[in-house]
Amino acid sequence: MIGILLVVVAMVLAIETKSLLLGEAAAPDAQDRIATALQATPGIERIIHMKTLHLGPDELLVGAKIAVLASETAAQVATSIDAAEQAVRAAEPMATVIYLEPDIDR
Repeated sequence: MIGILLVVVAMVLAIETKSLLLGEAAAPDAQDRIATALQATPGIERIIHMKTLHLGPDELLVGAKIAVLASETAAQVATSIDAAEQAVRAAEPMATVIYLEPDIDR
């Protein structure tokens, strides 16, 4: 009986951690909160594309390419990115690692 119990527990743990090992994306509602926070940030025109990845049970990586105006200076873009990072962390506390790549929208 103990052996069967250990096998069942091992199978449950394998199923639960498989998605984390293979690179599970954030839940759709978390992705929506992150996208909303990014789009609401002044200086960000739109999200060109975004990827999320769980690094651990309570740690989320967010990578996004964001469109900024061509007329903005580097300092303005940096300020927008800093504000966007704060907004994302406020909307989704699990987002601990955030990479935002600015680009000119064409």
